[in-house]
Order: sequence, then C-alpha cells, then structure tokens
Amino acid sequence: MRGVSGRRGLSFEPIPVLVMGLTLAILVLFIIFPLGKVVLGSFLPKDAPFALKSLTLDNFSQFFSSRLYRGAFVNTLVVGLLCVLFSCLLGIPMAWFLAKTEMPGKTIFLSLGTLPLILPPFIGAYSWVLLFGRQGMITQALKHAFGLKLPDIYGAPGVIVAMTLSYFPFVFLLTYGALLSADPHIEESAEIMGASRFRLMRTVTLPLVIPAILAAALTVFIRAVGNFGVPAMLGGNYYVLPTLIYFQVTGYFDLNAAGAISLVNVALVGVAIFLSQRLTANRSYVTIGSTTQAARSSGSRLLKWAGVAFCSLVILVSLLPHITVIFTSFTEGWAGMGLPKRFSLANYARVFEMARAPILNSLLLSAVATAAASVVGTLLAYISVRRALRFRWVLDLTVMLPFILPGIIVGVAILTGFSSGPVVLSGTLAILIIGYFIRRMPYVFRSTTASLAQIDRAMEDASAVTGASWTHTFRRVTLPLMAPGILAGAVISFSTLMGELSTTVMLYSARWKTITVAIMEYLFSSTIGPAYALGTILIVLVLAAILLANKILGRSMAQMFRMV
Repeated sequence: MRGVSGRRGLSFEPIPVLVMGLTLAILVLFIIFPLGKVVLGSFLPKDAPFALKSLTLDNFSQFFSSRLYRGAFVNTLVVGLLCVLFSCLLGIPMAWFLAKTEMPGKTIFLSLGTLPLILPPFIGAYSWVLLFGRQGMITQALKHAFGLKLPDIYGAPGVIVAMTLSYFPFVFLLTYGALLSADPHIEESAEIMGASRFRLMRTVTLPLVIPAILAAALTVFIRAVGNFGVPAMLGGNYYVLPTLIYFQVTGYFDLNAAGAISLVNVALVGVAIFLSQRLTANRSYVTIGSTTQAARSSGSRLLKWAGVAFCSLVILVSLLPHITVIFTSFTEGWAGMGLPKRFSLANYARVFEMARAPILNSLLLSAVATAAASVVGTLLAYISVRRALRFRWVLDLTVMLPFILPGIIVGVAILTGFSSGPVVLSGTLAILIIGYFIRRMPYVFRSTTASLAQIDRAMEDASAVTGASWTHTFRRVTLPLMAPGILAGAVISFSTLMGELSTTVMLYSARWKTITVAIMEYLFSSTIGPAYALGTILIVLVLAAILLANKILGRSMAQMFRMV
C-alpha cells in the first residue's frame, strides 16, 4: 500500500481535478447563486436594484400587518404538524405489524404501502371531492341511507387527509426498516424481567426506533409545508404559504415578496430540523450489536389478523383516490353524483388529440433532468466519499439543500436567478431542466453515496497499481459497482419528476406545459374526464419505470425507496 501512496503522490492527473472543479461550479451556479439571490431580493422592494439604502423589511412586515399572511403561516404550521401526527398514527402501527407479527402477504403489503409515494398527491386530491364533496358519491349515499352529514372536504380537513394518506409511507418504511434492525436480545431481556407486551412496546421497542420516526416525521413535515398542489385543489379559502408564493409570482410577478415568504417557509423547516436534532442529541440508540439476530415475530393469531385488517384498511383508503382516478377516466360526463351511465375511451381519445405535447414534454424533461442528475450526483458522491475534503460537510449540505427545501421555493430560486441579469432563461426548456435537475440530484447523490461507501477502496488501489489511469479505474471498476445505487436514484428521480408540480408551476411556459400542469388546468376548469385520463397515463408511466427498475435490480419498491 505504501507503493500505491507513493505513486499517487508523484503522479498528477488533470482529469479528476477538472471533473471536481466542473462539478463544484455547477453547484455554485445552479444552487448557491439562485438561493443567494432569493435571500438578497427578499430584503428589497419589487424590481428595485441592489443598494444598501434600498434594504428593507417591508416584505416581511406583511406577516405582522396582514391577516391573510398570518393566517397562511398558522395554517401551514397546523397542516405540517397534523400531517406528521396522523402519518405516525398510520405508519408506526403498520410498520410494527409487518415487522413484528407473522401476518401473511408481507411482500404485497410492502409494495402497495409504497405506492402513495410515487403517485402525485394532487392528482388524487380532487378525487376526495368526487367521493366526499358536497355532492360526492359517498356523501350522498350516506345522507340518503343513514341521514349522515359529513364535514366539508374543502379547507383544512381535506388538505390534511389527502397529504397524510400520501406521506404516511415515509413513516411506515423508515420505522419498518428500524424495527427489522433492532436487536431482539434487548426485547428478550425486558420480557425475562416480566415486562408486558404493551410495556415492552412503550419502553423498549418504540424508544429504539425514535431516530427513524423523527427522520420520517421531519420528511413528512418538509413535504407538507411545501406542498402546493393539494392546497390548490382542496384548500378553497384555506391559504398556506405555498399558495401565497404562487399568487405573488403569477398574480404580481413580485419575486422579492415571494422570496420573503419562501424564507419564512424555510425558517419553519429549519426550526423542525433543529428540534429533531435536539431530541436525538446526547442519546444512544444502538440497535445492532455483534450478536444481533433477525427480528422476532409474534405468533399471536389475534395480532396477525389484526395486522392484516389494519394494513388492508390503510392501504385501501390511501389508494382510493387513485382508484377513483382510473375509474373516472373511463366515464363520460360523470362528476361524482350518482353512478356513471356510460363508459368509453373518449377521454383518452381527447387527451391524445389535444394534450399529446404535455405528455411528451414531461417525458423529455424528466429524462434529460434525470440523466444530468445521475451524472452530476454520481460525481459529487464520488468526491464526497473518496476525496479528502476539509469541508466535506459544506459540500454535503449544499447538495442536499434542494432536497430539504420545498419544491415551490426551489422554483422561486431558479426563476429569481435566471429571469434577469446576464443569463435569462425564463419561459425556456432550459429553466425547467435546471429546476428538475436541482430538485432531484440529491436522490442520486444519496443512493450513490450509500453504494460507494460499501465498496472496498482496495479494488481501486489494485487498479492503480497496475498502471490504470483514474479515468480507466473509475469507468471499469468503480462505476459498475456503483451502478445499482445510481439506477435506484435515477428511477426514483424520473418517476417523481413525471408528477412534479410545485417547482413546475413556477417555471413552465405555454410552450413547455407538462402533464401535471395540463391536469391542473383541466381540474380547475372542471373538465374531470380528460384530467383523470392524463392522471391514469401518468400513473402507468410511473409504475412502468419503477417495475422495470425492480426487475433489473432485483429489489422491491420499498427497498428502492429506503435507498434514497
């Protein structure tokens, strides 16, 4: 090994240095520059050039003087916290039943429980109106049969329910993985001491998986406070910060005011991250030791069938909106009242005639952005893991910022950075690709970093000893070993970009309208059939990409999502 070290010390290869420099330049240009411009602009009046005397807090004062702004702030906080609470109430028991009981059909439940993550929430959101709206099918059926009057689906109840049923799989998957990793010896010791099953769960099992639950809760909170599509569909007059941002951009094109709202939204996320870290700081959560065995499963028939009933109910309700989307796409003139009278393929014929461009645009944008994210994300992962960087944490934080920030804020940042100045890209294909690329690069970075960390560096050293260049070693040795992680991140990136709305609404133009924007426009105009035909096409495309990757990698959907 000394010979290898000496060889590296004497030789200099410009290619890895050039690659590292180019990759870091991309980070500065597409992440640091736009975000910095948003922060600076939020302290300036609308359209004002930068000057020290122009700095002002007027954009932030709205949160003190405007009831609308204060209400949106409180509503955003309420939605985020309640989504976390209800996601935990659904996800933790589901994870426990699958990990700790011998219930049948675990593979099916794991796959179906992952589906809400890859199906865009806003598409199914309007289904709740068809089912539980004032004239909804289930609302009217309960009213006529039992005289029951359900609460209005519009406003906070609908938003929270729709988001919860879309985001609870984050809690479910992370908690399930932690429960499988927990050392059963700890639980056995508690049982020997006479602990009941309830006390064992409360004092041993749940505390061991607290880090996983907190990580999942944080992810749900970030997604909920940054979601635009669901509040736009179901919110009515219940405004949240993302809808205020949308109004400022589309109504007034006041990017500085939108930037100020974005910073308040980011502050909520920052406080949540801080509290999450404080709750787990200075505590030990060791779950895997040198004698760790596989997790034990309870043989109780009662728990087994209770788990089947609970998981079946949760999955059925969470997928009900998407089942409604597919069903409605084959109906004509049905808006949820009564039963449909006619089924046909007319909606699909109309979509392929009038909305073919948005489908092709989404495929093109998602494919190009995924390819760019795969290349840059892989190189950044290599730099982070294999290069001795003094400030590696700065690199990791910068790469992960778009993952932490809500999508609509990333859209505002890209629009602010490239709508004026030396490079103007607003309304072009390029600005959408940049937004998509920045939004999903962290997925590839995370999955590739995990794969690279498991690869023994000795194999790369052996290649260097034989005289291979860095380029040859990376191409023939490192890259093939990283391929599963790259592919997992790329597939998740592509499938989620197909349904991306929050960033898209800030950046799209009439020429580059995507499938999600077309669906939104159809729903806003109450043209439900074509909207759901497009939604069904989107669901099929996303599932096809995921299933193809499953076949290539030999992994389930749940395993792929745990990688990123």
